[in-house]
Amino acid sequence: METLITAFEWITRILNAASLLPNFDSPLGIFCAIAWIGTLISAIMFVVAFIADLGGGDFDAGSVDGDVGAFSVQAVMGFILGFGWGGYLAVAGGAGVGLGIFVGILVGVVMFFLIAGIMKGIYSLKSDGSLKYESLVGMTGTVYVTIPPHGEPGGQVQVSHPSQLITMAAIQEGDTPLPAQTRIEVVAATTYQLTVRPVGTVPSTQK
Repeated sequence: METLITAFEWITRILNAASLLPNFDSPLGIFCAIAWIGTLISAIMFVVAFIADLGGGDFDAGSVDGDVGAFSVQAVMGFILGFGWGGYLAVAGGAGVGLGIFVGILVGVVMFFLIAGIMKGIYSLKSDGSLKYESLVGMTGTVYVTIPPHGEPGGQVQVSHPSQLITMAAIQEGDTPLPAQTRIEVVAATTYQLTVRPVGTVPSTQK
């Protein structure tokens, strides 16, 4: 225990000497606090995603239909990181608070779109790979986001393909919405969308 306390004290001294100790007593300290919050949350997300990947799971912090990563949590955290560290470096270099905020926003926007593009590319590789979407027809899964009736867009489902857990946009031709956790069967598939029906229902052509 004493070793941990000593290590913490040394880390605190180093951060304080380098003006990297977050506080809310000055603009520099506030930027530093924002930067460290973004860094800590991003690190936790990375560890959770890594563990989920090792366990064969699917840690999904954003949507994974056609616009993967556009407004994902990863991209938002990228903005916070860019804003915090960008503003911190600007103010530490002698810039005023206003200029620091401007630089922080500029760096944050760049980080946002950079990470959004990276995440979209990663999910695109995961989705495209060797997966043939026709192979999903006949498979079962669950509704992830409520599917509106009459072919209206907006719903999502999760289907356990042998190679991965797939989350995709979905529609259905029924007259009532399919709420989350409803068991479904895939009846048609394209690259970007699945057509599903509740498990146990009879296809319209057989009625």
